[in-house]
Amino acid sequence: MKTKIVILIGLLLALIIACEEAGITRTKIQGTEGNLPPELKGLKIYDVSTGGGSYVKVGILNGEVNGLTYPKGKLQESLIMVQNGKNRVIEIESIISENDSIMVIKKSTK
Repeated sequence: MKTKIVILIGLLLALIIACEEAGITRTKIQGTEGNLPPELKGLKIYDVSTGGGSYVKVGILNGEVNGLTYPKGKLQESLIMVQNGKNRVIEIESIISENDSIMVIKKSTK
């Protein structure tokens, strides 16, 4: 009997979450956190609902979108915008390694 109640509560919570309206936005990072390194001061990260329980994460630094993560099937797809004078967007498949100043990525083959 207890398992049926737990399953019912779980289903109700899933239904409530899945019914969230598109466009609902939650702030994850305000940009004022004291533990951010100097080059990331002002970074803001938002979760934006696309409806049906799906969210897009948007990273904004210096008033410009610098990163975007969104669901693609069962995976999360990420775009990182790098300002290199060419205004080019590089789609990545995965991050192989990173530290505070270097990121090694595998480019998307699309």
